[in-house]
Amino acid sequence: MSDQITILYGSETGNAEEYARYLHYRLRRMNLKPTLSQLDEYPLKQLITNTTHLIVICSTTGQGELPRNSKKFMKFILKKKLPYDLFQHLRLTTLGLGDSSYTKFNYAIRKIHARLVQLGCQELSPRCEADEMSAEGTDGYYQEWENQLIEALQKDFPKATGINEDLLLMPQYKVSTKAQSLEQDFAQLKVSPDLQAGTVVSNDRITTPDHFQDVRDFRIKSTDLDYLPGDTVSLYPANMDEDVEALLQSQPTWLKIADKPLTISSPPKIEGGFIPNLTLRKLIKYHLDIISIPRRSFFSLLWHFVDPSTEDGQREQEKLQEFSNFEDPELLYDYANRPRRSILETVVEFENNLTIPVNYVLDLFPLIKPRMFSIASKPSSTELELVVAIVEYKTIIRRIRRGLCTRWIKSLKPGDLVRFSIQKSSFNYRNENSAPPIIMVAPGTGVAPMKSLIGQVLSEQTNQELYLFFGCRFKDKDHLIDTFWPESYPNLHIFNCFSRDKDSKYKYVQDALFDQYKLMGDLILNENAKIFVCGSSGKMPREVKLTFAEIVKKYSNISDEEAQRYIISLEDNGRYKEDAW
Repeated sequence: MSDQITILYGSETGNAEEYARYLHYRLRRMNLKPTLSQLDEYPLKQLITNTTHLIVICSTTGQGELPRNSKKFMKFILKKKLPYDLFQHLRLTTLGLGDSSYTKFNYAIRKIHARLVQLGCQELSPRCEADEMSAEGTDGYYQEWENQLIEALQKDFPKATGINEDLLLMPQYKVSTKAQSLEQDFAQLKVSPDLQAGTVVSNDRITTPDHFQDVRDFRIKSTDLDYLPGDTVSLYPANMDEDVEALLQSQPTWLKIADKPLTISSPPKIEGGFIPNLTLRKLIKYHLDIISIPRRSFFSLLWHFVDPSTEDGQREQEKLQEFSNFEDPELLYDYANRPRRSILETVVEFENNLTIPVNYVLDLFPLIKPRMFSIASKPSSTELELVVAIVEYKTIIRRIRRGLCTRWIKSLKPGDLVRFSIQKSSFNYRNENSAPPIIMVAPGTGVAPMKSLIGQVLSEQTNQELYLFFGCRFKDKDHLIDTFWPESYPNLHIFNCFSRDKDSKYKYVQDALFDQYKLMGDLILNENAKIFVCGSSGKMPREVKLTFAEIVKKYSNISDEEAQRYIISLEDNGRYKEDAW
């Protein structure tokens, strides 16, 4: 067996992937040859036949859940028939990314690490559980973990010598416009079998024109749709044509070849697959995320493409190089994160001395990832509905920022084509032999999956009791549910909370919940009610959970600790579900 280092990552928002990409680059500069892959995409046989050192980086999402791109891997290693010494040849280290304000802090990496050790893995360097809530942030944890890892690898690979930092590494994915072997290369660019095509039916604003937030009721028509309440849709967005043109204009050598057939040798795996008849312009438009904030791994490669022959060029190269290391993390934060500067703006800013070779575009630019939205319509085989908040805001430098996906959605008109896929959830709203009451807490666009669930239950014409606690700012501006249920239903009970209306009975969903503590306590403790909490992550989910604990405490006259344990038991039993983003 040849010595092989494998880096696997599970990432929902891109943070774990970024650390994995950065580590991969660092190890390549040590003259090692690591393999980088999503957990679910890596051929598991390779762990047995072609891996000696395994590095896993994984975030935790929701209530201790694994990212979507790591669940197949976890399902495989949990198989009971696997021998206990399956991975005895592997040396293992893991890095978890989490938030200590959540009960199941870094639960995903703990589960993965524990199971791999059960299957025989030996320690390479200590496991690290990074906490984004800590003073040093995840970067501080990563640095310490990386230092320990590299020290261990240097012992195992004493002949690994570092490569001069001025030397540019060869690209991993060779991109060219040469026409030869075009057929063969395109055979590799297969579209995912899960991908579906649809047509925009409507794209209507459902908040008033004078409200700061543009929220859309977005409907897509397709065929053979199969979904249930709680399922999600992944949309595959595209960059705006003007942004694509701006990037091409910043790199004059690209303009000449922008519309010629493009070939990619050993293309990276991408969710949804590459679009057919690929050109450089199409690659940028549909697959390269040029609107996201540039990260450290981006700058690690970018500075190599600056011409330092002039004083300005040398200064710019040094500046970009500083962004690529951890010596002063504030430099990168102040340049990129604080003003929410985009990759496109960065390239344009340095365009006078920056020449990016086309064959490095897939190494340099991150790929566009599909954006997930909860389905708002009741199950249908021909149509689905989403409730989408358009992301648009001003930064500290007074520039308007727009989210890639929602900006794209805002531009879509009836008849436009969209690519999407549907993901199933464990959103079980009834028991095998009963239909318990459902308590739903859903501020803002968190109401989308609740609308789907309510629509389904009402269409079944059962007596299942539904309690919706909806929150927004103003009754007359962003009361999204105002038109959802034009008629009243005896089993649908709605509690509205308007945080900016002076005469509103309730300001926040927590206020309404606690005011109804007797009803809620009875439903939870005596009627076996299920609880669903959906909406923005941050304070809301935590405060709602604390409110439910207070309700249980007051209703049952028990201690804080007993009430909190009871809520945890509801989570463990699937009666308390949280979906925050």
